[in-house]
Amino acid sequence: MHSRIGPAVGAMGLSLLMLAACQPQSKPGDGLAWAYPHAAKGDLPVPPGPYHVPGSTLVMTYAQVSDDSNPPDWFPSEHPPAPSIVTHATANGATPCGACHLINGQGFLGAPNLAGLPAGYIIQQVREFRDGRRRSWEKDRPATKEMIEEAAAVSDAQAAEAAAYFAGLHRQPWTRVVETQTVPKTKPDHEGWLDPDPKGGSEPIKGRVIEVAEDFRLMWLEDGHSGVLDYVPVGAVARGKALVRSGAQAGLPCAGCHGADLKGAGDTPPLAGRSAAYLARMLWDIKTGARRGPAVAAMQAPAAGLSESDITDITAYLASLKP
Repeated sequence: MHSRIGPAVGAMGLSLLMLAACQPQSKPGDGLAWAYPHAAKGDLPVPPGPYHVPGSTLVMTYAQVSDDSNPPDWFPSEHPPAPSIVTHATANGATPCGACHLINGQGFLGAPNLAGLPAGYIIQQVREFRDGRRRSWEKDRPATKEMIEEAAAVSDAQAAEAAAYFAGLHRQPWTRVVETQTVPKTKPDHEGWLDPDPKGGSEPIKGRVIEVAEDFRLMWLEDGHSGVLDYVPVGAVARGKALVRSGAQAGLPCAGCHGADLKGAGDTPPLAGRSAAYLARMLWDIKTGARRGPAVAAMQAPAAGLSESDITDITAYLASLKP
């Protein structure tokens, strides 16, 4: 698997990384450890090339699909022209947004879907990373470290260009939820997601959410048509629905801020159809104070009272909704 962790971006980026290391260490227990897979560096075998994906006429080499400075765009006719900050590395080494979030904004394992998000929200979150208010409780969380670096490296104008582009894209279904008692065996990737176990096999789900690529090869190739599969415990969706509607202990239903259909309201982001693992990490970061400030002030009370099992059920339900 080629790395999506960019180079250091100078004194400002290093200062922010040092700041990110000084944070609450409220480690989740076994009930939420599934949301934080992380292993020592070691990639799965690279599928042999040349490469192509269903529905595209393009053929690419390993050098092309592994070049994070110029990420592959298998379906250029399906989106408007993207600004340079989305498609190419900057002169000061900032990684293009499309290397992690894909050119169509659909996202990657470990990187959220940006398509259709409010431009104001995207700009706000870049500033939150830059100013040290958006961090992970896990100081070496790969995606968070990279976003702190990228936020320090991009200009306000570049962030605004990217935000306007992603906001104008149509958000497609990307996450499929399956309730089950057994799941395929997986192994943690050093980038912070789960890879399929090369030996195959299955195991009990044991109250976890197991998030994997629908097709690992196509995900590795950054095929924006191929999404993720969330295996969730039996009954989790129904339990999560009840918690979302009631607002759990805080009594603040999610629809009050995120819209009646949970597809967002104003600059408040949508929750429907988002990755369960991503949402679980966001809730835990807010609960522990690693993610703070005015942008998430309204979420602090709802998150504070959630148990690990509550978070598992809530995110399973939200992931199951149509975006």
